[in-house]
Amino acid sequence: MTAGTSATADVSSVASHATDPNLPYTPRKLTRGERNRREVFVFFSPRNQRVVTIADAVNVAMALKFEFDPSIQKYVERPRRIQLTTKQQIDVSFWTRDASGEERFYLVVPEAGTVGSTTGTVSIRDRGELDEAAQRNGIRLHYISEPELLSARTWLATGFELLPLVWEYGRLPTRSLIRNQIRARLAHTERVSLSNLIKTLDFTPANVRAVVAGMIHHGELRMVDYLPGAADAVLEVVRA
Repeated sequence: MTAGTSATADVSSVASHATDPNLPYTPRKLTRGERNRREVFVFFSPRNQRVVTIADAVNVAMALKFEFDPSIQKYVERPRRIQLTTKQQIDVSFWTRDASGEERFYLVVPEAGTVGSTTGTVSIRDRGELDEAAQRNGIRLHYISEPELLSARTWLATGFELLPLVWEYGRLPTRSLIRNQIRARLAHTERVSLSNLIKTLDFTPANVRAVVAGMIHHGELRMVDYLPGAADAVLEVVRA
């Protein structure tokens, strides 16, 4: 399922840093100092139809989870800050809106902000103070810890593999035609291998892979027991 050498981050036909004026939040811009001292990842988000700017790898992992969650309509990085103490503000990591219209604020907590235990559970350090600060600022925080994200590292690696293919899907002129043929092929079966689709559809393997990735991104298909980098994949239809 790998993207191959043809995959690229060149999405010039649709890429934009412009934000959606209909959303209640916009990403806080990183200062020059933050850009110098933090790892900053910039990529086109098909979910948001704009370029996102994510600071720190742990936040990229969270963004990737939102990117491939079909129940999420939009997500915004660094949507607002909250006053933690009289002298300290912190960024809320993400705001999301799902298909039902529910909105949530997420705080991604790095490993240094967690407390482990002998039973393997992980607690958020200073959670009481964070909850109180969020309440003072009129919001409720949902916490995601770095250990939680790392526990899904196989899926995260798959997401990184799929993302360039989803970019390719977005600029593929024949995507609707290929998508309809894949739907017809899967109308009477629950599962099919990617290699079988490539053999039976009269399109290039690269184009079939791109459309499959797009359908995974939209929530129409999912991969079964897939290991990142594998040459083939079993695809399953997601029934409503």
